Amino acid sequence: MSVGTRTKTLLKTISPARRLDIAASYEALTQACVATGDDPAKAELVSDSPNHLWSLPDSRALAIVHPDLDEAWALIRGAQFLRQHRLPVVCPYYTDVRASADGRAVTFWQDPGRPSTDTSLSAWVTALAHRVDPGTAPWLREHDPFTGLLDGLDDSLLDETARRFLRGHAALLHEEWDYLDWPTPEAVVLGALGMVPCHDDGVHVGLLLRRPLTRGHREWDLVAARWRSELLTGPREDHRTYADTYLSYEREGRLPDHPYIGAWSGYQVVRDVVVLTAVMDTVRRAHLDAAARRQAAHRVACLRGAQPAPWNWGPR
Repeated sequence: MSVGTRTKTLLKTISPARRLDIAASYEALTQACVATGDDPAKAELVSDSPNHLWSLPDSRALAIVHPDLDEAWALIRGAQFLRQHRLPVVCPYYTDVRASADGRAVTFWQDPGRPSTDTSLSAWVTALAHRVDPGTAPWLREHDPFTGLLDGLDDSLLDETARRFLRGHAALLHEEWDYLDWPTPEAVVLGALGMVPCHDDGVHVGLLLRRPLTRGHREWDLVAARWRSELLTGPREDHRTYADTYLSYEREGRLPDHPYIGAWSGYQVVRDVVVLTAVMDTVRRAHLDAAARRQAAHRVACLRGAQPAPWNWGPR
C-alpha cells in the first residue's frame, strides 16, 4: 500500500486492527481513483471519524470513504442543495459516487484548506442552514438519532453488564425524546456532534459536510455545539462567541424565553442523546486498539456514574 509520509508513519505505530481498517479504506480509495484518473500514491489520512477523510495533494482534493452508497449520495445531494441556497459549502470535486468492491463508496471534494478555529464561522454557517425551508427538500430524511444508535453493540468488546446498561439508557432517553416540547419549527439540521467543521483557505470559508443533512429541529445542532465547546473540549469564550453570532443571524423563532440553549427545558435530554451518540461512536471503534478500548470503557463508566467527572471524556 502506497500512501503519504505521515500516513506511513501512522501505520507503523497503530494496532493491526486499525491498520487493516485503514488499508481497506485506502483500497476503496484506490479503486475510485482508477475510475477518476486521480493518483492516490501520496494520499494522507486526515481523519477516520465519522468516516475516512483522505487528502489527495496531487489533485488538490479531498476524498471521503463512506460505509455505504446511500450515505455517499446523501452527502453529495446535501452539499448541492445548500449551495443552491447560497451557503458556503465545499463543492464536490465530482458530482457522482464511486462504489468499491467491498460495498464502500467514495466521494471527492475540493480542498477547502485548513479547519478554522473561529467558532463564529461555524455559528454563521449553522444559522444560515437553519434558515433554509426544509419543505424545499422533500427528500430529506427525518432526524432520528436513535436509528442505528446501538448498531454494533452486540459485537462490541464491552461486557454484558455494560451492554445491558446502554440498552436501558437508550430506551429511557428515547421515551423522554418522544415527549420533548420543541420550541422552534422544523429546520434543516446539520446533525454534527459538535460545532460543524468550517474550513478557511485564506480566501473562502466552506462547510465540509461529513454527515447527511436531515429534517429536524435546530436545537440538536445548538445543543451539540454547546456540549462540545463549553462542557467538553473548549473554553467558554468559544461558545459565547458561537451563541452570539448564531443569534445575530436568526430572524424568527429566536427562542425569546431561552437566551442561551442551556436554559431550554429540553436541553439535558438532547444533550444526553448527543453524549450517548458520541459514546457509541467510540464503542464501535473499541476493537481498533487498546487506547480506543480504554476510552470506550471510560465513557461508559462516566455514563453509569462510576467515574466522578461526567464531562471529562479523555483517556484514563
